[in-house]
Amino acid sequence: MPRLFVPPEKLQGARATLDAAAHRHLIKVLRLAPGASIRVFDGKGTEIEARIEAVGKASVDIALGERRHVSAPACAVTLLISPPRGERMDLIVQKTTELGVACIVPVVSARGMVKPSPHQRKRWQTIGEEAARQSGRADVPEIGDGMALAPALAQAAAAGGIRFLLWEGERGPSLPRALAAGPRAVALLVGPEGGFAAGEVVLAGAAGFASVGLGPRILRSETAAIVAVALAQAAAGGLG
Repeated sequence: MPRLFVPPEKLQGARATLDAAAHRHLIKVLRLAPGASIRVFDGKGTEIEARIEAVGKASVDIALGERRHVSAPACAVTLLISPPRGERMDLIVQKTTELGVACIVPVVSARGMVKPSPHQRKRWQTIGEEAARQSGRADVPEIGDGMALAPALAQAAAAGGIRFLLWEGERGPSLPRALAAGPRAVALLVGPEGGFAAGEVVLAGAAGFASVGLGPRILRSETAAIVAVALAQAAAGGLG
């Protein structure tokens, strides 16, 4: 059955009017007509049975029915990442959303090549909404504003919980071993294409981020991010 993300403020009553983007997807692409059944979700964990009632030139009226709560992913993963160039950040948002990431914080680091803009944040949020729709999630990860590394680390430390820095120079503990206890919440810090500067590694350590590796090979930042989120979900039982 077709699924669609609708902001929660539009889903408070028994009916809702959807915008032009929803009209394009439901009517132009899927060619649905009045009477068709769909499901909508609010990005906060609620999924609702719905029925198309009327179709306007650029809007769709729907009737809202049964509501159900859909459990969030097993591990609440906050991914702090220095965005790579090109469309690779799009891939990171898409795939980590499918894997159950809860929050993505783009960080600006010394060797980072991308300084996130509000336009990019909006784009990444839309990608997260679409990936949540496709993967069956009823919650949508929050994409944070671009932040300098130091305040991003401080924010993560204030939130508490376990924190890991994925660093290619680490030859000791591995992330799978560090996650063996199956934590229900974890923050993961992934660096830019050129890696973190030495001072940034020290700064992360001071903020409680334990340095861990991902094996003998050096992974691209997008690979490391996707693998790390998958390992966290698997350790918590979310991929079982």
